Parts: sequence; structure tokens; C-alpha cells
Amino acid sequence: MEFRVLGPIDIREQGRDITPRAPKQRQVLALLMAKANHRVSVPALLSEVWDGEPPRTATTALQTYIGAIRKALAAGTGAGAREIADHRLVTDGNGYVLCLRPDEWDRPRFERLVLDARGLLEKREAHAAAEVLGEALAVWRGAPFGNVRHGSLLTVQARVLNEAHLAACEARIDALLLCRRFQEAVGEAIALVGEHPYHENLHTQLMRALYASGRRATALEVYQSLHRRMTDDLGIPPSPSTTTLHHVMLQDNPDQRYLAAAGAGALQ
Repeated sequence: MEFRVLGPIDIREQGRDITPRAPKQRQVLALLMAKANHRVSVPALLSEVWDGEPPRTATTALQTYIGAIRKALAAGTGAGAREIADHRLVTDGNGYVLCLRPDEWDRPRFERLVLDARGLLEKREAHAAAEVLGEALAVWRGAPFGNVRHGSLLTVQARVLNEAHLAACEARIDALLLCRRFQEAVGEAIALVGEHPYHENLHTQLMRALYASGRRATALEVYQSLHRRMTDDLGIPPSPSTTTLHHVMLQDNPDQRYLAAAGAGALQ
């Protein structure tokens, strides 16, 4: 079986989608997938599904949902219901554990690829790191748990995964800058800046990529836009490191060592 959480949740068996369709079953399954191989308590599941205010019948309903999920897994794989209960969706005290091997779901694959890429970056193997990070990001299919209603716990889990995705995107842009693939870095940074209008590092990455591509004026415009947005909306200016990059880019004879260290060395 293949379990996927980096986008709409689904479970596939030999290419067939065997994901339960009922909304509350999906919500229970999503939290179990998010916490795979860890116990999720009954109170946590009840709070997630009923927004912290479960009715008196909630525990019985949850047991019904767990039973339905087990039946769906059994029917989809040809396994027996007892086998699923003993080895796949296991009762653990006052809670449940969804047992998955690393090769059965997408999150460990993504995390392993990102870790490999960071090791390559530490060794200054930027071309290889960029390719591995591209492979990692290709595992994503959209917003985590995008086909499930989010309670408080799934909201947190989605935020954790989104932060991991963003960090991988930033690392890939750094890798593209290091191997002087500036136009690619511009394209990827522009999309992210639009989604994260107050994220300074993404703006500085875009500035560096534009400057290195010979688009100095546009790089300076990115800073001015960020400065206006932060001062108008948040009442604070950009950080000293962002301001320093801006000042260096303003110079007719900028500090080339600084720009090279920042990954904004101009095209030769």
C-alpha cells in the first residue's frame, strides 16, 4: 500500500484509490496518517473531529469510524480484518496507531531527500543538491490534507508540513544561486514571494537572483516593495542583513566579495 499526506490524503493499492470517502472517517484517518507509527489518543481524535465539543455518542461513533477504516483497508488489499487490526491500524490502550513502513508513505521519502540535499550543500555540491531538492519537491501534490476538514490538531500538522516544504524551496533556491542558475532561481523565488509577502529571506533570494541576472533595478524594486509593506502593515523595517544587501546593490562599485558570498555574483 502507498499512503500519501503531502497533498490531499489518499491510500493506493496497486494504483487503485482505496481511501475512505466519508468526511469524518477521512478526518480520523488524516490525523492517524499525520502521526503514523505514534499513538493518537481517543481524546485527541474526539477533539479533532468535534472541535473540542464531542457529543455523548462520540466515542461510539469513533469506534465505528475506526472499524470502517479497517474494513476499507482490508477490502482494498485482500487482507483479513483481524490482520489489519493486529498489524496495520492497531488499538494501543486508549488510542490507535497506524503502522507504516518508511517505504509506504511519502513523508519519509521527502524528508530523506531533503536531508541528502543538505549534505550535498554542505559539501558545496550545488548542482547535485538542486536536483535532489527538485526530486523532493516533486513528491508534493498540493496543500497537506487538502481534501479533509482541519480541526485544531490537523491545522498544526499541516503547518508543520508546510514549513518543511517552504524550507526545502528556500534550500533549492540557494542551490540554484550557488550553481549560477539564476533565471531558474528568479522564477521559483517570484512564486514564493507572492505566497509569503512578509518573508524576508525569500525576498533577499529574489533580489540576489535578479541582481545576478543583470536586473539590478528590479532587484531594488523588490526591496522597496518589501520595505513599504513591512513598515505600513507591521510597523517595522526590514532586518539589518536585508538592508545591507540593498545598500550594497545600490552602489555603482559594489563589494563583489560580499555579493559573491550572498550568491549574487553577476553573470560573467
